[in-house]
Amino acid sequence: MHTTKAFVFVLFAFLFAAHNAGGKSFKAANPFEKAEVQGLYSPQDDVEILTSLNFRERVFNQPHASVVEFYNSWCGFCQRFAPSWKALATDTLPWKSMVSVGAIDCSDDMNSQLCREFEIMGYPALRYFHENYRTGIGRVMRKGNDLDELKYELMKEMVSEQRIGRGLVYPNLLPYRHSTINNLFEGSDPRVVYAFLVVDDAATMYGAHLALDFANVPEIVIRYADFNSSDLIHNLGIKKLPYMVATERSGKMGVYLHLKTVDELRNAIIEYVKPTLKLQYNKGDVFRGKWIEVEVPDIATLMREKEKQAIRQKIKEMGDAVYQVDLETALKRSLLNEVAARKDISGERLSALRGFVNVIRKYFPLGRNGQVFLMDLFNLVNSRSVVHGQDIANLVHLNEGENKFVFSSEHSWMACEGSTTAKRGYPCGLWKLFHYLTVQAANTAADPKEVLYAMHGYIKNFFGCEDCSRHFQQMAKERDIDGVSSLNGAILWLWSAHNVVNNRLSGDATEDPEYPKVQFPTRENCARCRGADGKWKYPEVLRYLKTMYSRHNIKYLGTDMRLFQQHTPVDSNVSSSVFEQIDSTRL
Repeated sequence: MHTTKAFVFVLFAFLFAAHNAGGKSFKAANPFEKAEVQGLYSPQDDVEILTSLNFRERVFNQPHASVVEFYNSWCGFCQRFAPSWKALATDTLPWKSMVSVGAIDCSDDMNSQLCREFEIMGYPALRYFHENYRTGIGRVMRKGNDLDELKYELMKEMVSEQRIGRGLVYPNLLPYRHSTINNLFEGSDPRVVYAFLVVDDAATMYGAHLALDFANVPEIVIRYADFNSSDLIHNLGIKKLPYMVATERSGKMGVYLHLKTVDELRNAIIEYVKPTLKLQYNKGDVFRGKWIEVEVPDIATLMREKEKQAIRQKIKEMGDAVYQVDLETALKRSLLNEVAARKDISGERLSALRGFVNVIRKYFPLGRNGQVFLMDLFNLVNSRSVVHGQDIANLVHLNEGENKFVFSSEHSWMACEGSTTAKRGYPCGLWKLFHYLTVQAANTAADPKEVLYAMHGYIKNFFGCEDCSRHFQQMAKERDIDGVSSLNGAILWLWSAHNVVNNRLSGDATEDPEYPKVQFPTRENCARCRGADGKWKYPEVLRYLKTMYSRHNIKYLGTDMRLFQQHTPVDSNVSSSVFEQIDSTRL
């Protein structure tokens, strides 16, 4: 018994000491609890997770600066970018009292209004907010391709801040402009004992990096100069970069060092001050534990998860199918998260929106009340020369309530649900939506290119993943979208284009391992769609697509079927007269 008490006491003392030493809270892991993932980032990452509820509190009126990523969790480029953003947050932990690294998911409906206010037009978008920031939308920061480039861009922002008289929370990051080292201690704290001058190429910014690393060590000041400082270079006899010289307040000069990396420079500084300062700057030893409250498992949550898994298994067993839930969610996400993200819509963008809304109005499967909603949307975008994104959002929100009988489900995704919230989802839903529209258009005497042009215009002007949009536009040009001459040809053109994208993304980091990118339809789902030589049999593919995306083949799992009992077309003059309610100029 005494041994047990002693063990508990020692364990408690260890956790308490580790918490105090690390400067970050620590939570004991709950073995029953799965870490909550919010978009592309989780509480276990060093990225500060921002939402519309905490954004202004944590970014505005703070003694430190903030750099924020605005992203969409379904965007492939954002998914590939996330590891670098996490690495930046972890690598700059020693700078956290000066600059915070955060992220906000614009695909979350809760955050869409804030992202619209900050005029986020593409993802990922990086914004820099200086210390004591009070109003505005931040300054655009260029995206780097990896950790080193991101740090470089961040440091450029910091230097720019000091050049205009801000950035006082940082150490002196302005270049050293003197021709000798005699002024290194100029303006420094009296406690400073050591001064280091780093001379390097302006493209590396090693000196600024080290100044930030050691900003909390009062005995050290670090300045930097670039190779263009000709008089300084000549007086120091520098011939190779990077170059560092150490001096002391007493007048003693240290050794000259020819080192290759910022890590070597950092270690050299530590080694030089070792006789008097006990520094241990090893990022691998930085304590990053967090307190995780141990809770009794929530039975209701476990039951919901079990039900969710059962639905996913049933969907897999049903094979290729189109679900009403996926179509409705794709439509709402496109209107709320992408179209409504634009503050003002006019010119080419408005023409693209009109084309998109027109095919939605004609072919989208909603009940009687839903058809009235689509007519209101059509009238809204066609009655003005400038449409406000907020008006689109207001109209959708007015029709989302349970008593409106417009949208049939509260579920997010069915067949398009990925293994994680960052996989599949919206891109999958958008593909299914446009496949469905091409098939419905083929049952009419429509223009063969009507749906394809609507899709092209939408992706060019509204799709949030800029990288994806460029790829699609280039593919449309290469595959001659203008040459489509029949309604069946439009169905096959889109099918072929989708397989091109699947082939390009197969094996990509954005691919969902549970739903690999394959050429569809597979042999299992359509044995007659390929010949013995593996080549496509286009008449069979067309028959398969027309069956799969038929209105009669839609699956209504998870929906309220009462909304579809009356599915009659709505006359073009019918409107719910809601424009008075959605006009943002009156808000």
